[in-house]
Amino acid sequence: MEEIGRMQAHLLLIRRTVGWTAEEFGERIGVTRQTINNLENGRNRLTKTQYIAMRSVLDAEMAQSPEDTGMLKILLDALVDEPEKYTAEERQRIVEQAELMAPSILAGTTSREKVSGEWLKAVGALAGLSAGALLGALGLGVGLNAWLAKAVSGGRIRPRR
Repeated sequence: MEEIGRMQAHLLLIRRTVGWTAEEFGERIGVTRQTINNLENGRNRLTKTQYIAMRSVLDAEMAQSPEDTGMLKILLDALVDEPEKYTAEERQRIVEQAELMAPSILAGTTSREKVSGEWLKAVGALAGLSAGALLGALGLGVGLNAWLAKAVSGGRIRPRR
């Protein structure tokens, strides 16, 4: 599954966007801080089981805090789930904006809600959309578990009959 590789490639930025240390993220998915660090640095490969655990924890966080996880939703969409919907330039701008703002979340110098709101405005301006329209255009907020269906089916989602 290509999503697993893409998740691993952007794991550090995704974790920082949520505001979790490697230890906190590891505790949430049942692994050590060192495992998270090894995955982020490419010393270990992300397994399908770890991917499912991470996505489940991230989905739970987005469901619990929808007002301050907009940045996370767009990062997952653009970098992991459906990067083909974005040009390389759009993905690069999204990453650059996230890399500018995510460290302040992790450091605790500002709230995740404030940073996420500002980030959505910046990314929306790049796309010519408001933050709400951006999330709506991406279809985020519904069907967040499509990744799970794809993961457990080996990357092949079968149409419903």
